[in-house]
Amino acid sequence: CEKQLDETVVSCKKAQENMKQRHENEMHTLEKQISDLKNEIAELRGQAEVLKEAHHQATCRHEEEKKQLQVKLEEEKAHLQETLRLEHEMELKARLAQAQASFEREREALQSSAWTEEKVRGLTQKLERFHQEQLASLGERHTLEKEELRKELLEEH
Repeated sequence: CEKQLDETVVSCKKAQENMKQRHENEMHTLEKQISDLKNEIAELRGQAEVLKEAHHQATCRHEEEKKQLQVKLEEEKAHLQETLRLEHEMELKARLAQAQASFEREREALQSSAWTEEKVRGLTQKLERFHQEQLASLGERHTLEKEELRKELLEEH
């Protein structure tokens, strides 16, 4: 019995020793895993910081590019407005020139018409004076011829 008990005790001690060894191995493995996980966490935190910094820089670059594009857009908009204004101004000048040319033609036509009218009026007055003179001359001749005929008739009578 004692021998069996000694064997059982030895067997239990061995089992206990094995369990202790397995427990220590598991503990060592778990500690190693914990250490690895801590290292991995530290590495991931470092990567997260790097990514945050990269994100911050990318955001800053994006904002800067956005500002530059906004400035460029404003410049382009101002340029297009100026171009449009110049085109509109040129179109208005062309229309004004056309209107002025048309006005000049009409004014010249009116002046020509007024000149023609004045010329016609002058010629009409000359013709009327000539006609009056001719009538007066004819009247005098008629009166003289009438007088001569009357004298001739009186003499013949």
